[in-house]
Amino acid sequence: MRTYHTLIMVYATVMTFSALYAPQPLQPILMSEFGVSKEQAALLTTVTMIPLGIAPIVYGYMLESFSSKKLFSIGIGALALLQLAFFFTDNFHLLIVIRFFVGMAIPAVLTSIMTYISTVTKRETVQKQMAYYISSTILGGFAGRFFSGLIASYFGWRWTFLILAFSLSLAFVLIRSLHEAEIQISKFSVRSVLDVLKKRQFATIYLLIFATFFTFAAILNFIPFRVREISAGSSSFTIGIMYMGYIMGIVMSLNALRIIKIFGGEMNTVFTALVFYACTLFLFTYPSLYVMFFGMFLFCCGMFLAHSVASGYVNKIAEDKKGITNGLYVSFYYGGGTFGSFLPGFVYSRFGWNAFLLLIGSVVSVSIAAAWFMQERRKISA
Repeated sequence: MRTYHTLIMVYATVMTFSALYAPQPLQPILMSEFGVSKEQAALLTTVTMIPLGIAPIVYGYMLESFSSKKLFSIGIGALALLQLAFFFTDNFHLLIVIRFFVGMAIPAVLTSIMTYISTVTKRETVQKQMAYYISSTILGGFAGRFFSGLIASYFGWRWTFLILAFSLSLAFVLIRSLHEAEIQISKFSVRSVLDVLKKRQFATIYLLIFATFFTFAAILNFIPFRVREISAGSSSFTIGIMYMGYIMGIVMSLNALRIIKIFGGEMNTVFTALVFYACTLFLFTYPSLYVMFFGMFLFCCGMFLAHSVASGYVNKIAEDKKGITNGLYVSFYYGGGTFGSFLPGFVYSRFGWNAFLLLIGSVVSVSIAAAWFMQERRKISA
């Protein structure tokens, strides 16, 4: 893949993830402006995650016989229009509907990108290209949260979405210069999905990534409310700064290959990263913005090391059905995000922050144990 084409995909990915996460630091503002509850404000993220957990499987099927470039363009174009609609809307319920359709458009972009990379990239360099992709998702996630908080503090929250609309329109224009990827046609059937899921290597990764993003989405979606609990006068900009730990994900993903060598393989690296990830949750028990700020850096290190290695490993071991394999990965990833961005909020509201942490810590810990057992059984069977 040419450098110019890589940069286009990086830019499009950054803007896509910015669109996905831009509302998160704005939730307390939107809660006040529209007179809704904490859980209702959190729905702006949750309703976007719902189709993200389902649609990638459908898009994965489509990409077995449909141009990834074409689906990529459609997804980006739809996102640009939806940001513009968000800018003009004054009804909270309509904002929820718009965010649902954002969730329908985003997996078209993500599944297309992952399939495009795995199709046009040589097997020995796919892990490197996936590291660039994961780095751009991280940068987009941070930029969306940080700049939306910054823009809202000085110009109002609506301007975030107008700027996103123009930025995504530019991405739509740039995508036209990408080459068409070779299409590997396979029969459309549910059996194709089951064939992938029956392979224990894939099932193990999908379980881990579900639990990983469940925990991650829970922390990042409710941390704005925790910041306001600790310091009632915190601004949107202060909340946006709390996401700065996100940038550690770029460091982790770009150094993933070196770290894999240190731990002696992809799965060893994933398990080590997730054990560390679970341990960092203890830092969030301290009622201090400074400790929480530091904790976010370590928390993101574990999360993005696991994610970057797992996504590259899936594409490395996938010999066929790459569209479906990537679609399932995105589905399990955002399926975890859907539940994590909403359900732990009920525990938080009723029992408090520490009970919230106990719940999400239990989910990721049990999943690590189950995946380890599955991995060991696979080795014995082999």
